[in-house]
Amino acid sequence: MVVKFSVTAFYSALLLSGIVQAGPPPYCKPIPGSSDWPSQAEWQALNTSISGRLIKPVPPGQVCQANSSSYSVVACETVISQWSNSSWHAQDPFTADYNDDACLPNAQAPCTAALYPAYVINATNVTHVQAGVKFAKRTGVRLIVKGTGHDIPGRSSGPNSLSIYTHNIRGIDVSIGDARARKYGGVAAVKIGAGMRMGEIYMVAAQHNLTIVGGGDNDVGIGGWITAAGHSPLSSKYGLGADQVLEMEVVTANGTHLTINENSYPGLFWAMRGGGGSTFAVMISVTVRAYPSVGMTAYTFSYNTTGNTDTFWSLVTYFHSQLPAINDKGVMGYYWIIPDAGVSDPNPATRGQIFGAWFVPEKSPEEATKIISPMEQTIRNNTRNWEDPVSVTNSSYEFPDFSSAWSLSTPESVGPELRLGSRLLTRQALEGDPQRLKKLWKQTTTIPQNIILGHMVAGPGVKNVKIPGGGNSVLPAWRDAYVHLGKLFRGPFPDDPDEISRLRVLTDCTAIPRTWPYLNDTAKLATTKLLRNVEVEALREMAPHSGAYINEADPTEPNWKKTFWGSNYPRLLELKNYWDPDGVFWCIPCVGHDQWTFIGNEGIEGGIGQSLGRICKTQ
Repeated sequence: MVVKFSVTAFYSALLLSGIVQAGPPPYCKPIPGSSDWPSQAEWQALNTSISGRLIKPVPPGQVCQANSSSYSVVACETVISQWSNSSWHAQDPFTADYNDDACLPNAQAPCTAALYPAYVINATNVTHVQAGVKFAKRTGVRLIVKGTGHDIPGRSSGPNSLSIYTHNIRGIDVSIGDARARKYGGVAAVKIGAGMRMGEIYMVAAQHNLTIVGGGDNDVGIGGWITAAGHSPLSSKYGLGADQVLEMEVVTANGTHLTINENSYPGLFWAMRGGGGSTFAVMISVTVRAYPSVGMTAYTFSYNTTGNTDTFWSLVTYFHSQLPAINDKGVMGYYWIIPDAGVSDPNPATRGQIFGAWFVPEKSPEEATKIISPMEQTIRNNTRNWEDPVSVTNSSYEFPDFSSAWSLSTPESVGPELRLGSRLLTRQALEGDPQRLKKLWKQTTTIPQNIILGHMVAGPGVKNVKIPGGGNSVLPAWRDAYVHLGKLFRGPFPDDPDEISRLRVLTDCTAIPRTWPYLNDTAKLATTKLLRNVEVEALREMAPHSGAYINEADPTEPNWKKTFWGSNYPRLLELKNYWDPDGVFWCIPCVGHDQWTFIGNEGIEGGIGQSLGRICKTQ
């Protein structure tokens, strides 16, 4: 059932209750049914102007609804089989990786198109994007931008909106020896269309014997990743994704097509490299610097002990205390911490798990082992002092280049109800008092089967990188961090051995999260509060002056301005108001979003991106 929402009735109720004082109601963005919603003739005119590329959404899960004209058992089985496939979601103009309960592929679940954008522009060039932005500016309709939909905070979807789908703005052009790239330590410049995904970019780079700083999942799109900072398996060597940008093509909030770089529109250029997507402009293309192809070693490891014991948390504390030292020597990568794997591991003595994969560029397996082995030998020695034994296993593999090593990865599984909390951890946070840190590490995981995701993707490369224009708007806390630590809520570990083994491949954050039962708002609220107020609070205590990576953080973060942008926020807000004074671009949590209020079923524990309600100007 579609819930009809009246902002006038809501505002009137507030007046009667005395919560607000009498006065003119706030300006609100149009919604279907309101007097200012564009007429069908206006939508048709937009469609004509873009050569028929305007689409009316049909939720993918609708084929599973027995009362729908599109109901099909075969089609429903296909949707169900693809629901956790991020590549499938990326190629659908409407759906996103994390849909909340908009329209699940389940006949027992409610399904409504009202929770998706009202219309989507399937853009293939800049003129399509310009037409969409100008239409949104003229009519006031909420504007959404979707590249791949790989967006945990939910910025790339939303109801009562016009969505610009940039996935089909394609192309990669390589310019070997580009002077702009060489100025900042690269050997080539690579121009990338907004719709390109990491796996495609890595493939082209390898064909030219180049290395590109890209995301940890092959299905991640370039746009949302690079505009929010963009960590990479190679960040510890070359810096963040935003640090590589030499130039961008963008469409601003008034529909103007600009080329921006350190010399042309430097303020907007600064904001677009770290200030977040769907906020300042729509990215059409980005030009980044590339590096020579280099060989590397992949080093997989697993440390196991009895689940959720004092020994396990001593192991976790010691392990983290050693990460800055090995990162300083060129080790980078990803790891997973599972306090108690439960029945997925038949041996209770090995259910407490730390496992992952390190990447060591320009080092042989022997050289990589020499860097890492002192830490592992100390773990073996500490077994004498800890209550429970700890097993240490590892393997190393040599690859001729990054692309070969990363080809072993698999895309992240998506589709569930999800909350992800995170924090950037500094050397001080990792190497501090062991007893204090052990207590905080325990607090991060109140449910032993839940996973901690570790990304050792910062350190010297991020701190010392040369950035065009002398800097960008990336959260300053990145420059002092070593680890981006994420806390993922999920259900019990899977019993299927094949599913368990999938968690051990060389990939970024691969897990099958079931954070709360579908359609269970009570569990959703409880999960969100526990994550935000207890578990992530422990990470805040570890690194009180740090922050979090907005693309992989809790959208209900209470101190969001400081946490996501730190000291850069005032300048970002100033640039937001200059380049988008009418609020054409709006999303949560994004720069300037509190200049508008979401009236309806949102609130701090509300839906990620698909809640019914209305966006109104804050008075």
